[in-house]
Amino acid sequence: MATVTLKATGWLRQALGAGLEQADGIRVSVGEGESIPGMACRLAAERETFRKLLFDEEQEFGGNVLVVLNGCFVSPHDRAATSLRDGDEIMLLPVMDGG
Repeated sequence: MATVTLKATGWLRQALGAGLEQADGIRVSVGEGESIPGMACRLAAERETFRKLLFDEEQEFGGNVLVVLNGCFVSPHDRAATSLRDGDEIMLLPVMDGG
């Protein structure tokens, strides 16, 4: 299994349960060829609050979150086709509303 580093900010970080001591991210094991939504689904199965915040009513992943993989923005259309590899760094950034 590969290991990736997952970083999150704002309410996503709280939902993951990542405290300030984990500012450098949490280590997540991923299967060969696992996608970003696949990893998120596994984490969501373990963390109810994370699931409720990250997935919409149709169980679609992350319409309210930006995904950055190794410093590059990943389009919502490309997330399912993006395979994770050992050493990757994923950042989840909540989209801000309001004005």
